[in-house]
Amino acid sequence: MRTHSPAKRQAILDGARREFLAHGYSGTSMESIAEAAPVSKPTLYRYFSSKHALFAAVVESQCDALFMTLSEATLTEPESVDGLKAIAEGFVDLIYSKDSLALYRLLIAEQIHFPELGAQVYQSSCGPMIEWVSRYLSALDRRGLVEIKQPDASSEVLLGMLQGASHFRCLIGIQEGLLQDQRDALVEGAVSLFLKGHQS
Repeated sequence: MRTHSPAKRQAILDGARREFLAHGYSGTSMESIAEAAPVSKPTLYRYFSSKHALFAAVVESQCDALFMTLSEATLTEPESVDGLKAIAEGFVDLIYSKDSLALYRLLIAEQIHFPELGAQVYQSSCGPMIEWVSRYLSALDRRGLVEIKQPDASSEVLLGMLQGASHFRCLIGIQEGLLQDQRDALVEGAVSLFLKGHQS
């Protein structure tokens, strides 16, 4: 019985991600993915039974990778509110990255063909992200550094302030990401306003 190689599976996912982001779902074939990986078509089908299954796996893998980028900000018991800035910076870098924006556009475009992907993406990224930030805010509250009565709701407020109109402009192609000074101003403004609204 043949065993699956994690390295080969990752190579297939990487090749498929490049193809899907460059050409969309309908513009990508299993042949082009096999060439991009590069693997033979029989090998490709041994790992993924269909383009649909491969697309779903790419989305899940990309969400996991992007979330890991954010979770590199430490979540040890906080001594001050300074960690909020690191969280905000990680989140902004995550959602404004070229791959994140491209993936978001692709998901919206293909949602009609993959209605289940919305729940999958939420469970893989947004849900854990809100829970992750909530734990940090609860730790700040325990130390009396801020007053957080509803950690989940406050998490959504903070993350929402870091998106806003600028993120929408990037999604629809009016703006290409954030310049460093724009990114810093967004983070400083959102964190400062958030803390003022949650003073203990």
